[in-house]
Amino acid sequence: MPQIFLPNTAGYDMLTEKAEGRIAMLIVDKLAFQEKLSEGEKTLAAYILAHGMEIAKYSTRSLAEVTYTSPPTVLRLCKKLGFTGFDDFKQNFVRELEYLDQQQGKVDFNFPFAENDSPMRVAQNIGELYEEAVKDTMQLLRYEDLHKAVLLLKYHEEIHIFSAGTAINQAESFREKMLKIGKRVVIFNNLNYQRYQACCLSERDLAMIISYSGETAQMLEIARQCKRSGTPILALTSFGENSLTCYADCKLTLSTKESIYQNLGDYASHLSMTLLLDILYSEYFRQNYQKNYTYKLERARELEQHRTSTNPILLNLHKENAE
Repeated sequence: MPQIFLPNTAGYDMLTEKAEGRIAMLIVDKLAFQEKLSEGEKTLAAYILAHGMEIAKYSTRSLAEVTYTSPPTVLRLCKKLGFTGFDDFKQNFVRELEYLDQQQGKVDFNFPFAENDSPMRVAQNIGELYEEAVKDTMQLLRYEDLHKAVLLLKYHEEIHIFSAGTAINQAESFREKMLKIGKRVVIFNNLNYQRYQACCLSERDLAMIISYSGETAQMLEIARQCKRSGTPILALTSFGENSLTCYADCKLTLSTKESIYQNLGDYASHLSMTLLLDILYSEYFRQNYQKNYTYKLERARELEQHRTSTNPILLNLHKENAE
């Protein structure tokens, strides 16, 4: 197993302390919340908030010069915010601002229809919501995250999925697809069983934790147990920093335009989960395409003989693949 996929458990206590009692915060919130910053760091934070996207053009030295601080002060601020350096901070800060600028779309994700809307207006709005949720999810997806996530799937014996909510329904579809190509995925609907399940994992397994808020107590308990056992974590969670991201070895970001409670239904978050899981399955499949297709076809012929239809479209075979 490649060493890069083994989680670092040496700093577990520090990691736990960092995650405990936290609330999800954006970078702009951290910059505005200046209680633990020095005077020089407060000056930097205020300048960064005031100039927004312009920060992308600055270097560590040039930012220090315009704020009458110093390069070490810039680096200290970046590290207090959770980044390795100024370039790391800049990349994430600009990405966050770009995402926040795109929050206003055609449809209100929380209230996509009104009581007096016509049936076709409801249909139109839900269709537009789906389009925007897919676009939003794709804009948040980065190659390096997808690449690492698929390698985590590939190099671990079993995938164990954990979720406290209805995301389990989306995960079940992912499990079915993976089982049909011979990859074992384990899911327990019962939260108590999930806790025991986490205690049985090792570094040979992968824990996939799905939590929109990233703050669900049961999921954080499971994440802590995974860290103790050396089990790597792939998290599907919302944009920004939350407690779950502190434990994750890899994160895929869900569309984050929906309120946790004040909405008419979890339309966007569920669609975003489904899309990301389908992308994971598809890229995993592609990396060993012929072997996976052959396995799936052989199992289907063996186990799904009862499936039939009189619809010629459903019975149409892909002749190029069949030849």
